[in-house]
Amino acid sequence: MCHPANHLSREQMLAHVHRGTGQGQPRRRPFSSEEFMAEVRRISPRASVAGGLLLTMIQRDANGYRGSLNQALPLVAALLPEWQQPEGHCWSKDCHVGHHPHDRANMLSVYRAYASVAHLWAAALHGQQHDREDIWPGSTSTLPTFLAYAEAILGLACRLRAFVPGRRFTMSRSTSWRFTVPELQPVALTVLPFSSEQLAIFNEHLGRKSLS
Repeated sequence: MCHPANHLSREQMLAHVHRGTGQGQPRRRPFSSEEFMAEVRRISPRASVAGGLLLTMIQRDANGYRGSLNQALPLVAALLPEWQQPEGHCWSKDCHVGHHPHDRANMLSVYRAYASVAHLWAAALHGQQHDREDIWPGSTSTLPTFLAYAEAILGLACRLRAFVPGRRFTMSRSTSWRFTVPELQPVALTVLPFSSEQLAIFNEHLGRKSLS
């Protein structure tokens, strides 16, 4: 989830999982527990944006709106926590700290980078939205439920029209990360209606477009 395109870092995280569970075939030195969690905290503010965009596209489509990436961008951007540069004598102005991307270019870049695992991050966000602690990839007891919801989200994304030349659907099973889990139970995914806050953001965005 954290490193879909960086096999070295991915192997280090897998090695940490293997050390704790015996699962997987790592080929690199494992992260320590502290390094593993630090890496998750560093990556998640960016990668979760990809999951949020995918969920919002699915939400828009389910509520009768155009489920395009362009239309999802302003809704997700407006609800992201505001970034504040840490203050202190040890922080330089150009110090890099993981944070949510807010502008269109960076959000699109993040979505492209995490497109193959966006359904996994979307499943984690779905669990948070519905207060479901069992939809979480952090333990062997909750992982099957988490993967079941990720598979359900992927199924919706594979049927969601892509408003991009040369692509029919938003996601494809052949290019997405999937995991073989024995007796993975299918789940019914509840797509939320738009909240009043989302509708206000949506209408404001439409108003800006009509004035431009």
